[in-house]
This record gives sequence, C-alpha cells and structure tokens, in this order.
Amino acid sequence: MDHDHTGILAVIVAHNECRSVKINVRILLDELAGTGSEIVVVDNYSNDGLQEWLSAQRAISSIICDNMQGYGTILSVVLREFKDHRDLLLLRANCFLTPGSIAALKETLDAQEEIAAAAPVGNLLAGEQKCSEAATYQEACRYSSGQAKSFVKTAYLDADVMLLKRDTALYIRENAQIPLAAMREYRREVLKRGGSFAVVKNAVCFSVCAANEEAYRTFAPEVHKKEQLLRLLYRFGDLTYEGVHLYKYLEPDIVNGIYQQKKLHNTVRDRSIYMWQSEQPVRSSREEAQAAEKMLETLPQKEVLFVTLFLRRMYQGRFEHTAIEPFIESIGEEKYLDLEFVSDVAAQESFQIPTKNRYAMLISAVPAIYGIQDTDRQRISDYLWENIIHPLEQVLQIQFPLDFLKGCLSKAVYILKERSGFLKFYRNVIEKVKPKVILYSHGQDRLLDYLRDAALEAGIPTLEIAHGVTVLGAYHKHLAYADKVVAFSSMIAEKSRLSGNPYVLGIGKPDVYKNQKIYQKDHLKIVIAFISSLEGELFTYAKNLADRLDKQKYQIIYKMHSAELWTDQEIQTIESMCINLKFAGGNMDIRDLAGMSDIAVGICSTGIFDMLPYPMVKVIAVRDKAEYDLPNTLAEIIQETADRGELVIAEDETQLYEEVMDYERGTQYRKVPGSFWPDDAGEKFQELVYSYL
Repeated sequence: MDHDHTGILAVIVAHNECRSVKINVRILLDELAGTGSEIVVVDNYSNDGLQEWLSAQRAISSIICDNMQGYGTILSVVLREFKDHRDLLLLRANCFLTPGSIAALKETLDAQEEIAAAAPVGNLLAGEQKCSEAATYQEACRYSSGQAKSFVKTAYLDADVMLLKRDTALYIRENAQIPLAAMREYRREVLKRGGSFAVVKNAVCFSVCAANEEAYRTFAPEVHKKEQLLRLLYRFGDLTYEGVHLYKYLEPDIVNGIYQQKKLHNTVRDRSIYMWQSEQPVRSSREEAQAAEKMLETLPQKEVLFVTLFLRRMYQGRFEHTAIEPFIESIGEEKYLDLEFVSDVAAQESFQIPTKNRYAMLISAVPAIYGIQDTDRQRISDYLWENIIHPLEQVLQIQFPLDFLKGCLSKAVYILKERSGFLKFYRNVIEKVKPKVILYSHGQDRLLDYLRDAALEAGIPTLEIAHGVTVLGAYHKHLAYADKVVAFSSMIAEKSRLSGNPYVLGIGKPDVYKNQKIYQKDHLKIVIAFISSLEGELFTYAKNLADRLDKQKYQIIYKMHSAELWTDQEIQTIESMCINLKFAGGNMDIRDLAGMSDIAVGICSTGIFDMLPYPMVKVIAVRDKAEYDLPNTLAEIIQETADRGELVIAEDETQLYEEVMDYERGTQYRKVPGSFWPDDAGEKFQELVYSYL
C-alpha cells in the first residue's frame, strides 16, 4: 500500500460497541480527510451487528478477529498488516476526540524527539489527563477550544487513547492480553529507553460510557481484575469530599485492607485502621496551648523547613531521628529549623537530642489553638461507601469486614475534624518561617498529609526523605506525598521512573558508611538476625532454623517490626522453649543489630538494605511467596541487588539453611562502598536543597 507517511494510522478495537464505533468513524473521517491517514476498526468477538456494518464500509479498513485472544496479539496483527511507519493512534471505541485534537497531538508528538506518545485530556480520565466534567460532546468541544496550545511532560498515560510515534508501537508485547497491561508495558519500555510522554491540554476526548471490557475479562480474568483495581485506585486521587482529597488520607489503610481481605500477605499487617476508635481529636490544656503559642511566636525565618515526627531511637548515646537526622545535619545550621511533633513536651527535657534548631510542637495543642471542624458523619459514611468501598468490593469481588468499614469511617471523621485546624496552623508556620522548601519523612502520616496540602496551597516545593525502600507508582499530584522523593539508591529511583514516577531521586543517605560500631566477635556464637517487616512466615523461618542449628554455635535474633503484635508472655514462652532464639524490640537501632550480627535475613524488610554497608555481614533475602494485586517493585530491587552481588536470595527454607552453613566468619561479602548505597549522598543532598534556595 502506498501511503503518505505524514498521516496517521487510527486503530479502534471494539467489542459489541457498534454505536460508538459508528460515531467515532464519522468524527475521524472528518478530522483525517486529506491527511494521508487510514482508519482501521478491529472487531473483537462482537455479535451486535458491528461485523455486518464493517463489511459494508469502503472508507475504512477492518479486521475481524474472532479467533484472536488478547490485546497485544490484536495490535501485532494490525502492525503486520498496516505497518508503514506512520504514527499510530490507539482508541478505545468509547473515546471521541474533539475537532483539532488529533492535529494537536501530532504537532506535540513531532515537536520534541524524546516524546514517544501524546495523549489528550478527557472527562473519564484521571490525574493530569482529567478535564472538566463535560456532560455532552458539545461541552467537550467548548472546553478544548478554550485551552491554550500547551502540553505537560509526564511518565504516565492512560491506556484508552494515545498517539504513538511510529516504530515505538513495536514496544507493545504480543503476550499482553489486557489493554491496560499492554500499554503499561509499552510505557515502561519507552521510559527504559529514555523517552517520555505528553498530555496535550487543547486535545480533548469525550466519553459517555466506560469501555466494554467483557472480552478481556474472558481472556484473562485475574489480570483484568488487577488492572481494573490499579485504574480505580489511581482515579480515587481525583475524588473530593467538600474539597478534601479524602482518599489520600485513607490510602495506606485501604491498601492494607485489600491485602488483609485477599490474604495477599501472610502476615498480621498494620492494624491501625481496625484499632482506630476515636472520632474526636484530643485538645491540650489551656496552659499547654498557651505555651505552644509562645513557642510559635519565636520561630525564626529560615530557607529550609524540616517537619518531623517523634520517631527517635537511641544510638551511641544520642536520641536520633533515624530516618532523617543525617540529612538534617548535612545542611548548615543557619539555613534550617526543625519543627517536631511530640505528644509530651516535658518528657523531651531528659533526652540527648542532637538536632539543632529544633522546636517541639505539642500535637494536641493544634486543635486547642486552631479549633475543630464540625462534620456530618452520615454524609461521610455515604461518600465512603458510594465512591470508594463499594467500587472496590465490586472490582475485587470481596466484602470488607464490618470492623474495617467502621475503622475507615472513624478515621475519616477524625481527619475531617482535625484537618482544618492543622491547615491554619501550617499557614501560620509558613507565614512566619517563609521557607523556600519544606522537607519531611514518613509522608503518609496524616500530620504530614496536612502539611503537603498546605504547601501545595502556598506553592512551596516539598521533598520527602524516604524512610524505607519505597517505590512510588504513577505520579498523581493528589496521591503523592511530596513533589519529589529522596530515595536511598539510584536503583530505587530507576525502578520508580519505570513505574511511572520520575520525581524519585536516588540521592542516598549521608554518612551511611561512617561511625559503624562493630562488636568483637572472636569466640562468640554466629549471630543470625531475622529482620521482620510483619511477614508471618519470617518468624517460622527463624524458629525452624533455630531448632535445626547447633545451639552451642548459633544464636538467632528475631528483630520485631515496631508495629508487630507480640505479648510479653508469648515472647517469654518462645524464648524458654527455644533457647537459642531471642527477640529484639522494634526500637532497636538497625546499626546496633548490624554491629553484632554475622548474617542478616529478611523477606521484604528494608532493614536488610541497612545491613549492606557492613561488608562482613552476609545478607540473605528469602523469596517472597506472597501474591500482590498491586505492583511489587520491591521484589525487583531485591533481585537486582542480588544480581549485583550485594546479597543472596534463598528460594526456600532448605536453601536458607544451606546459605547459613556456607557462612565463614572473616569473609568480606561486599565491596565498600557498594552499588546500592552511594558514598557521596551528603554532597548530592546539599546540592539538591541549595538548588531551591
């Protein structure tokens, strides 16, 4: 076929969507007339008259694919039949582009070499791609005509409609059965090759219905369910209750609720939502509130504002904020102040806290000073059920327990009562300090969620210091906990970028190789530290290994997670029965544990990465057997770390035992510095922070 390569190849894949296809073809014929373009409709098992209608058309091409299963397979056939190096417009049958949109997409695609695909905004899309809630096609046309010609670079595109640049369509894998899965793999391959995407503001698609997913449920029901869940969770970021993006505050609890209900993690996961009882924020006494107000009056102006939670541990005589202290100390004292939330101001006086320019803020004083908002409990309950809980139950085909529903409601009521006062508090702090950048760790905590909202409102950039090996998926402004995340490794940053978030920076952790206290191990037992991240099977591994090993030669230490639920009686009973197994509390600093250990074992705990700067410690990751409905990128990071020789992966208990028996004291198991932890983190972090100043 002799085609004008300046045109495009428009492909609509449809299943029992005859009416939508007819409308779409009419629009596309008008838009593409005289451009050397071609329209191909792929009928996928339709029985609504679409096949008969297509057979009578002369202005378009068509493919009937009753014997083909899977979206990737269908697209590969289209590319073989019509491959001529034109850009490829992929449309779900329910997406109708407004006049001029295709030209705007093509212009953007041709404008910059690194843009591999461009997408419009739409009324059924989410995040950056969402336009107004247009109720008619005419309204969508008016919306597009009012938008300036501009585009936003992004790492995330919705799978329903996009214009792909020429040969990048070859990145779509034939074995990807579901449209969302196929296009996510396409995006990942583009990102891996250094490409990017664009959302074009004056290109608009309109839809009055969801795409027909019936065929894909049939082809791959479990994959389809996972893809629908991912899309649903992403769209939750656009929902608001009285102007509040409420889902963001509940996201950790809802994701854990999904894990619990689906038994996707063999563990007692975080039970905070089940234990959430109060719906009324606690107010401090009048005297405590007055003292807090006086403290706030003394806040100086600083260019950098750290806001921290009271999550400190004792290490070498200092009561440190383990996640963020090295970052704070790498910034000059004259540049920053640290505002730290505490539950008891008086109790701080006896601690040796190293943080300079630290101001302790009593949490309960904020509601006392700035007030508590009235809420309508029934309206909140109806909102949660209709917009979040029930849609999740429908997609996952599950029923959440009553305790979970009560916990979500109680937390939502509490947050809406508390949030308005904290926003007033943060506005006051920002006005006094006048920071150019705000930094914090543990961004999912509600107190820091409020801070993120206040910073967005004020237009002040935010940085989150990762407190673990956290990989964030596709970026959505209202689901992100900061504008950028400082991660511990370039490896993590790369995985984040390929997952759809380009705002994760692999800086490292300052001084991670310094001040390591190593215990003298001559003539002592070989110590094997199991580091828990609440996986139920890890304790089983620890106990079984303790039973199997020589009690005179080996000592097992089981380091509990700080949220792990063990009673003193349970611990005493286990330790008395298993004499070479001891529990270590969740507050024990990982560096102290590293100093006394010969071997470290974990499943998905980020604590095993904290062992890597200690070259004489053998680090073993046992393969995670849990299934996930959400992407488990941590497993990829563990695998890549193993591929680089930093740790070893044991597939099961048998291999774990063999790896333990292969350990030899005095062996250097890693080079220092290794490939996971960079040794210039302090300089990188300073450079990043000063770029805001």
